[in-house]
Amino acid sequence: MFNSLHIDKRADGVWRVILNRPEVRNAHDLDMFRELVRAFDEVEDDPACRCAVLTGAGDMFSAGQDLRFTRSADARAIDAYGRWNVAARQRIQRNFKPVVAAVNGPAIGGGCYLATACDLIVAVDTAYFQMREIQAGNHSGGAFVFTVGRARSLEMSLLGRKIDAQQALDWGLINRVASAADFDAAVEDYAQALAALPPLAIRYTKSATNLLLDNAGFTTHLEAGGPMQRYLGLTPDGREAKRAFAEKRQPSFTGDYPRVAD
Repeated sequence: MFNSLHIDKRADGVWRVILNRPEVRNAHDLDMFRELVRAFDEVEDDPACRCAVLTGAGDMFSAGQDLRFTRSADARAIDAYGRWNVAARQRIQRNFKPVVAAVNGPAIGGGCYLATACDLIVAVDTAYFQMREIQAGNHSGGAFVFTVGRARSLEMSLLGRKIDAQQALDWGLINRVASAADFDAAVEDYAQALAALPPLAIRYTKSATNLLLDNAGFTTHLEAGGPMQRYLGLTPDGREAKRAFAEKRQPSFTGDYPRVAD
């Protein structure tokens, strides 16, 4: 049923949704985002599921966008990728069921966004979070203003540096850090506690929280930021960043605007 994901539907009501492209470090393409929407539709619609855990196969949560896809995609495909990217994150954030991110390794770019779309986040102590869009000629916007504040959000978005798990905890980006030996137990602690709580109370607690975020401009940010990302992906710098990555060299950025067809 899924090519990019695996769903482990456990009898105890805790389902595990696994990003399952370890050969590309669980990077996203258009199909993965579409499948995430379908998967979390299933999470919400099936009463047997009381809590979902989102994690990655292997030792990586997600490396973000699959540059093999975005490097060769045309404008129509880039537009669809951006729209389904936002749809997947919103489907997780606004799901009736609680969702725990089990960050079992690095969460980069869109991987960081997927993790922070979840309700609670547990990271293994060797994980890190990184918004590398700026280095790819794109932008990651200011979404983290809502969790870590303006200064730290800009540090993540403008510099694109790694934020290790302990620093992410200190900043308030995530909820918990655990050693590799204790990681699964820490995830289970949250998941089992959530699965035992009243489903409707959880649903409306999440709804109330999302209402406050919406009033603060979170959804407006997503709607405005998506077209910006799609535009930047088609600029000369956006294309150059992807070519340089594939060719394993430093990019040369010019700040040129896209050419307008005659």
